Amino acid sequence: MNENLVLIAVFVAVLLLVFTAMSLIIRRRDIRQNIDDIQNDQAPLDFTNDIAFASDNDDIRHYYEVQKKSDPNGLDMRLIQAGYFNRDAKRVFNLIRILITATVFVVSWYVLVNLSLVISPYVELFFAALISAVGFILVSAVLDNMVKNNQIQYRRLFPDFMDLLIVCADSGMSIEAAIDRVAREFTQTQPKFGRHLSIISLEVRAGRPLHEALNNFSVRVKVEEARTLAVLFKQSQELGSSIIKTLRVFSKEMRQNRLLRAEEKANSLPVKMLFPMAGFMFPVNLLIVLVPIMMQLLKMMSTMSPPG
Repeated sequence: MNENLVLIAVFVAVLLLVFTAMSLIIRRRDIRQNIDDIQNDQAPLDFTNDIAFASDNDDIRHYYEVQKKSDPNGLDMRLIQAGYFNRDAKRVFNLIRILITATVFVVSWYVLVNLSLVISPYVELFFAALISAVGFILVSAVLDNMVKNNQIQYRRLFPDFMDLLIVCADSGMSIEAAIDRVAREFTQTQPKFGRHLSIISLEVRAGRPLHEALNNFSVRVKVEEARTLAVLFKQSQELGSSIIKTLRVFSKEMRQNRLLRAEEKANSLPVKMLFPMAGFMFPVNLLIVLVPIMMQLLKMMSTMSPPG
């Protein structure tokens, strides 16, 4: 009996020892694997940062060529505002637009021919061309919608950019170094917005005044707050006032304006809800009220008998 207890105790002790050793080995392996994953994830981000802040970047060079044309409403600038900095973006967009227009023309002409309508072929071609022209316009409308969506996203990210800029400036960095540091952070989390900020850093590094670089930034992102910030920087440099105080006042006013816009939208919500409620709820309520009355009238009229 004592021998069996000793054997059982030895077995349990060996089992606990093996379990502890395996747990330590598995834990160290998981920690090493997590460290390797973090290093592998960090390496492409650093490589992306190096590409975004490189002065010989072909996409940035293409943007400078577009900027020299001074056409903020041109197709090249609209593609950049939509996030397409590639030099071939315009060629690809025109090719897609032509293919969609031609496809819509062929399909609409084929449908009109097979509808067996008594119309001349010239009228069929006219309507097919008209429908394809609508498709041509819709492709540009899709691009404008992408620009608008980016504008909404950039407007939401701009307060975060201001907060990080103020934190970096309070830590003792210059404004140029602070913008460069914030741009590198946004390049990892928000690549589109970070690319626009990296262009600010490259322009300042090349010798362009900060307010001009911010003005170009406002043209790219189409955010009014960025244009106001460029004007404030210019006035601060001309008057010699503190840039950090200017940033703090502007950040506070910007948040107040956002709160006012939110309150304005909330106040206009009841007026906007009036027409849907009147269009969908009023007929239902009317049916709920009138149907029982109509049923009672029909029942009463069915039970009535003619006199005599």
